[in-house]
Amino acid sequence: MPKTRTNKINLSISYSELSRRYGYDVSVISRDWVNRGLDCTKTEPEIYEWIRENVLAPLRNTDTKEQIEQERLKKLKAEAALAELELDEKNGEVISTAYIEQVLTEYLFQVKTAMRAIPSKAYLELFAQTDAKDLRDLLKTEIDKTLYQLGSMEFELPTDEEILEYGNEQNKTYEDITESTTDNTTAENPEYE
Repeated sequence: MPKTRTNKINLSISYSELSRRYGYDVSVISRDWVNRGLDCTKTEPEIYEWIRENVLAPLRNTDTKEQIEQERLKKLKAEAALAELELDEKNGEVISTAYIEQVLTEYLFQVKTAMRAIPSKAYLELFAQTDAKDLRDLLKTEIDKTLYQLGSMEFELPTDEEILEYGNEQNKTYEDITESTTDNTTAENPEYE
């Protein structure tokens, strides 16, 4: 007999038969029980013994009140941890990740804007360079100067209103930079005409 996709060749008892007898869904038996060690190729008494030990016994031996108390204890611990976290946040010992993300996004936008503005600020000097080494040195100097200014900048945490205002300005600044860099064509230099 050829193998089937579900490999049901030598099963002593089928998953659907176990499902019918014990009232569990076939998918629970085929996934959960098999992952926990059920081997349907064994004899029926061995399979029933496994089910008694691993499925039925835990259900019989579990004290419902004890389980409820354990769940309540988990809930209380979770609530206490949440309250402690909120207290730490109010005391300034913990910072919200959303706030950090917001502040870093603004700061990195400033870095990106400053770096993209370098060609606009120094394009005449860059254009005047005839030697590749001089061009590289001038670019390096401008980049280092911009990075130094960004690094020595006193960064203050913005208020929520400033962040909202600055977010609207970011799009305008980006458009201005893009426009100024696309307006600078090489047609201004007579060598390239």
